[in-house]
Amino acid sequence: MFLVMALLAVQAQDSAKGPKPPTPLTNPSSWITDDDYPPSAKRQRHEGTVEFRLKVGPGGVPIDCTVTQSSSFDELDERACSLLVRRARFWPARDAAGNAMAFTYTNRFTWRLGSAPPHRNGVGGGVGAGAPIPPAELQLTVARLPSDYRQPVIAAVSFEANQRVVDCRILESSGNSAIDRAACGQLLSLATAPSSKSGALAAKTAEYIVSFRTEAPAKP
Repeated sequence: MFLVMALLAVQAQDSAKGPKPPTPLTNPSSWITDDDYPPSAKRQRHEGTVEFRLKVGPGGVPIDCTVTQSSSFDELDERACSLLVRRARFWPARDAAGNAMAFTYTNRFTWRLGSAPPHRNGVGGGVGAGAPIPPAELQLTVARLPSDYRQPVIAAVSFEANQRVVDCRILESSGNSAIDRAACGQLLSLATAPSSKSGALAAKTAEYIVSFRTEAPAKP
């Protein structure tokens, strides 16, 4: 993940839409998977369910995670919260005037080992070997979010065989054209082509989530 600063001037527009609850932008099954199992916990056969609460900003990006029911193992609890803050993304809640607002999201994730072939345990208990791998992510800090901003941008970036970025296509709009253009502008400059296991590189397309936030990112 990389973080850049982008100051945008956008035209705010009022919205007459009614209040809406938040919904996940990406499949919760991709937020944590069996591939993320802490190695030491796996060696010690530690398992358990972590119940959590995310504090999410108006841009749909989590800013804090609290364990509300421990798995009984600190390593599993901490790993779950760390991944959720990095990967969970939402269409934000909106008030009666249509403005994006902060909200909380609660769910659970079970760290589970077994003798059967590996499978992916999704947030909320869903399973499936085909659980998607999280897309790459870019976070941008802006001066303010427009009132018609609905969600982070999902974009597809195309690369030539020499890894040069040649195209950016919006798959899911933020709801604001200036925000969409800013997202693609940053990706065209900063996106990195997927690594190739072989010596020959071929043109590829990578998917990105571009999140926007108004608050300064927390210092490590």
